Amino acid sequence: MTEEFRQEAGGLGFAVTCSLDSAQYPVAADREALSRALWNLLDNAVKYSGASRGIEVEVRRADGVASIGVRDHGIGIPASERKRIFQKFVRGAAARSGGIKGTGLGLAMVRHIVDAHGGAVSVSSAAGEGSAFTIVLPAKG
Repeated sequence: MTEEFRQEAGGLGFAVTCSLDSAQYPVAADREALSRALWNLLDNAVKYSGASRGIEVEVRRADGVASIGVRDHGIGIPASERKRIFQKFVRGAAARSGGIKGTGLGLAMVRHIVDAHGGAVSVSSAAGEGSAFTIVLPAKG
């Protein structure tokens, strides 16, 4: 799925890199739903990257969990907005004022999908420095 997105984003001038450690990543999951959640995070990284054209995806396994991280180097999210971004219809001020298209449903959908898989999603960000979203799921075996 990341490769498919990489080809699409590459046509827009984005470089999407993916790093995997050497571990296996079995999780009990609905492949289509998790793909939709990851696609949303990647699509957001493109929309909110501004002039930056680099997006990193990192997949890791440690301590019984598998994690998928998506990082951009774009406009970022101010601390005052981070707690609400996973709620329905919430969009940041920079997105609204910058004319970035969206409904405010994507991150709510990501959270719903991840919660349904017994996982968690989080964000680390600073205005003007980009954002890193991480999905953590219980690993099988």
